[in-house]
Amino acid sequence: MKKSSKILALLLMGGLCTLTLAGCSSWSGIENSKSDQILYNGGIVSVVDDNLFYANGYTNTDITTMDEFNAAAQYSYLARLNLAEAETSAYTSPDAVNKLNSEVVGYSNMYSFVLGDFVYYASPNKHRTSSNTYVFTYVSIFKTRLNGSDTTELMTTSSYNSETAQLRAVSVDGQNFLLVYDGTTLSAINLANDSVRTISSAATSVALPREGESFNGKVYYTEDKANTYGESGNEVFECDLLTGESKAIMKTINNTITFTGRCGDEVFYTRVDAIKNTTQTYKANAQDFESTAFLSAGEYFYSTEISNVWKIERGLTQGYDGYIFSSSLTGSAQILFKQNSASAPTVLLTNSEFSSVLFTKGDLVYYSTSDGIAYKSVSSPTEATVLVEGMTIITNKIGYDYFESGNLKNLYFYAQRVYEESEDDATGSDTTEAEDTNYYLYTVSARAATTPQILGKTVV
Repeated sequence: MKKSSKILALLLMGGLCTLTLAGCSSWSGIENSKSDQILYNGGIVSVVDDNLFYANGYTNTDITTMDEFNAAAQYSYLARLNLAEAETSAYTSPDAVNKLNSEVVGYSNMYSFVLGDFVYYASPNKHRTSSNTYVFTYVSIFKTRLNGSDTTELMTTSSYNSETAQLRAVSVDGQNFLLVYDGTTLSAINLANDSVRTISSAATSVALPREGESFNGKVYYTEDKANTYGESGNEVFECDLLTGESKAIMKTINNTITFTGRCGDEVFYTRVDAIKNTTQTYKANAQDFESTAFLSAGEYFYSTEISNVWKIERGLTQGYDGYIFSSSLTGSAQILFKQNSASAPTVLLTNSEFSSVLFTKGDLVYYSTSDGIAYKSVSSPTEATVLVEGMTIITNKIGYDYFESGNLKNLYFYAQRVYEESEDDATGSDTTEAEDTNYYLYTVSARAATTPQILGKTVV
């Protein structure tokens, strides 16, 4: 009996080891109460009830070799933390961080969300080329279960232009898609069966909806055309995500269209008229697009090209519906606000005041600065609420979550650790902590300045 008990114990231990080796965290007791929804929280975190899925750290340098990839994977891996149970601190990383895999998830082209029992995320490409080299700037899309098992690669891009590339997880009539635009090829991954469809292999610009927005189920893109007889211009196409069908909706000459933003079905584009020699931004409702009337559906919006368009909807202050956007008409970047009833925009943020617009909520605009995070109301452009300051942060990566009421709760961002000043202990020895200059995930209140709490597990 004793010998049998020992054998049974060894078998049980072996089984536990097998589970541990199958994934760094084999616990499968997470139930996603919103399993039919895409859980998107800014693209760097995903909140599943009390559990946070995120990149533990962020690599602030470009990966060019496998040694650099492996070094970054020591701290920028996919992680999970139970927010209800974790004890967070301004200086000490929590012990309960679960490592789900060893891919690099926190980096310049990062993107993640949760759907059902899976986390979907981007990671640098590790496929070798025909010349036996790596191109880490390409992006691979993976999914893994909430416990870190059954990791599957869905696709890898064949190029990636970080200036124009976009990743968007969207829903249409109960069907879910991940749209991948790498700067040249526009693809759609059907998240029900992981099938990948190429919409265009030569897209020069795209108009994709943002996560969580209601839209008409169509995406828009432009392609260059073979011009003859000295003609200029390009072509505009629409693709129905449910049917997969694409069709041209603009074939006129001497007009070049470049999509620059989209808010639901309101599409923004730059129109270059070769005859009039003008470059202007137009806004059009995608519901009005017809094959013969694309240009006439647009209305003049601004006198030059714009970018980073966000919709402002009635929030704290009524009467301030409109759009914010970025423009460099004055020679330096500005964030402008244009009310629906106004003929011209007003300046919300000057070049020296912001690094990147993060997102909008109601009539509040959240943005990063050179050393922190703040927000303004469009109704009070001279007043700013500073949430984080004096930290070295990654200025264009931020996540967020909500209270049950729908109000913003917390922000999540990457920053270098803050170290307390060194002190001498009772023996007179210097007790300076070894500094870790990597970037880890922090959280802070979304509405008032509080002490940021570190969520990433440090490597020192």
